[in-house]
Amino acid sequence: MDDDFEALRARVMAGPALQQRLDRAILPDVFAAELRALAAEMGLRLDPRRLDPQSRPAPVRDGRLSGAVRPSRSWAPPGWLPVRLLDCEGGGIVDWAYFGDAVLAESFYEDSARRAAMRPFNRLFRHAMRLDDFVAGAQPDDGVAPQGFLFHMSRCGSTLAVQMLGRLPGTIALSEPGPLDALVRLAIGRTDLSEQWRIAALRAMVAALARKRSGEHRCFVKLDSWHILALPLLRRAFPDVPWVYLFREPVEVLVSHMRMRGYQTVPALMPPGLYALDQASTAAPEHLCAGILAQFHTAAIAALEAGDGIAIDYADLPGAVAARVAPHFGLALSDAERAMLERAARGDAKAPDRAFTPDASSKQAQASPAVRAAAREHLSPLHERLRALGGARL
Repeated sequence: MDDDFEALRARVMAGPALQQRLDRAILPDVFAAELRALAAEMGLRLDPRRLDPQSRPAPVRDGRLSGAVRPSRSWAPPGWLPVRLLDCEGGGIVDWAYFGDAVLAESFYEDSARRAAMRPFNRLFRHAMRLDDFVAGAQPDDGVAPQGFLFHMSRCGSTLAVQMLGRLPGTIALSEPGPLDALVRLAIGRTDLSEQWRIAALRAMVAALARKRSGEHRCFVKLDSWHILALPLLRRAFPDVPWVYLFREPVEVLVSHMRMRGYQTVPALMPPGLYALDQASTAAPEHLCAGILAQFHTAAIAALEAGDGIAIDYADLPGAVAARVAPHFGLALSDAERAMLERAARGDAKAPDRAFTPDASSKQAQASPAVRAAAREHLSPLHERLRALGGARL
């Protein structure tokens, strides 16, 4: 039997309505039946093995482009967003997935990307391209220009803040998107890349992640905590985008990291040489985490003292989102929009279906002497400086 799958693929990838039709079938059996019906309408014959997508083959294997995907020279069609930026021999590979008009409602972009990648359509239909082609073929008008960046020290309410902003109509809320993190790593780690290319690449990635899919007209980006160390580069790429830095009482943040370490506090998982750490003073995990968080604070304070950005204390959330963050980002909130923010603030940021429960007291009670010592040594003076820069409490 001749297999006309490539002809079918070409027509589907060129037809947004066909992509929507196939993506509506979320059960594998229903998807296979819809695919057979579509092929019959087109007079195409498919190998039955093509109709049962069991996995989403990786576009890169062992550092090389696999045979599962033929790289494109052009951006994916409308409705597609980058889900991964992968290292590959001869240059990075941008892997896309079809999202359609689905809202990025999950706490983190990676959760939305994982959900999209599991759908039968994305298991069978792929789009990938080399990073150089991605940058050269950028379509900035496809994306909503970012209206605000949220930097943070980690475990300090930034997820809540971006989710609150994301509840506003016509808003894209990008929460720590992995493809952007991978590009920032590349941009600061490759000294052979020109400044012009790095800026163009960052702008292309943000535009691709913030593509207009349902009439959106504003976008807010929550960066990874360590990205504050790349603030100068990000400011050169986006000089007009206002930003905030969120922070929290250091003992409470350290207690959270001692329960479950964030990858940002594991130097081996970060770009080589990113952290300048005194091995003697950061040998214990409490001091290591505190020393890394202190570098985040130091970078933020330097920028804040230069008159750029504003500092937001976790103790002032959620009220500070409407009172300070929104005006700083150029938003004039209506009464209805303020009510939307208030409703969003009632849920747990990491589990929105559950009501928020304050945990500052419990974390203070659980803090070990080692945690308190590390906070005093590395973070307390910086915390007080941030509070001073942040202004009066609400």
